[in-house]
Amino acid sequence: MRTALRYAISAGVGLLITVLAVAFATSDHLVILSLLPLYGAVTSMILAHKQQWLSLSRGEPNRSTRKRGGIIGGVGAFTGYLLLQASIPAGLAGYGLMLLGMAGAIGDMDGA
Repeated sequence: MRTALRYAISAGVGLLITVLAVAFATSDHLVILSLLPLYGAVTSMILAHKQQWLSLSRGEPNRSTRKRGGIIGGVGAFTGYLLLQASIPAGLAGYGLMLLGMAGAIGDMDGA
């Protein structure tokens, strides 16, 4: 994918998430401002390493991989739920940070 197109898509996704947060939240303005660069960076990293993302999701998982995925998914869902109870922007930021960590790890695996 061309770099300019990837950045345009990333900026659009970041802007969309930010606009949705503004529509549903009345506070946490600093957290709302952080959503644009957060989701822009996450989207760009996912698009840059999409083949690695797809190959990991199609692989044959073993028992320890499933167990680790279940634990991470459960803790992420529980924490995301609690953050959404605090505020919608905080929940979106928490989910974005989880995706950023995943995208960074997959980017490292793809680059190695």
